[in-house]
Amino acid sequence: MKSFRFPLQSLRVLREQKEQAAQKHYAEVLRACEDAAARVKAAGDELSASWTTLGKELSAGVTAMELLRTRAWCNALELRLRERTSILEQARLAVDAVWQEMLNATRDREALDRYYKKNRRSHERKVQTEEQKQMDELAMRTADSRSPLEFAGHVKGD
Repeated sequence: MKSFRFPLQSLRVLREQKEQAAQKHYAEVLRACEDAAARVKAAGDELSASWTTLGKELSAGVTAMELLRTRAWCNALELRLRERTSILEQARLAVDAVWQEMLNATRDREALDRYYKKNRRSHERKVQTEEQKQMDELAMRTADSRSPLEFAGHVKGD
């Protein structure tokens, strides 16, 4: 009997490649999101340090020009933090979208894998049935080729 051949094998390979590409893309987008989160944390830490410096300057009684400079720096850091927070939110949305793409690619591949396995089991059952049929025919031919006396002699001899 013919060996098993899955008619949709090329599609199966394409779906596996699509899933792998989606996984790779997800890893890249997730890494970008983690980087964005680290930049938000760094901006937040820098802003906190700047606010601490401003408080110390107020307590120490520095000049108005120094206070204005430090306050302006705090404003710049607040703006940077808002920008980075916005970028982080966009990165999180991208992670969610790519996650869905990856899930869809995995689902599509798994559906084709189930169909492949079903076809494979069906083929194996057919092969097994055919082999059993051939074995039965061989047994029948062997039994038919013996003369009735030979068969009877073996039975009596036992």
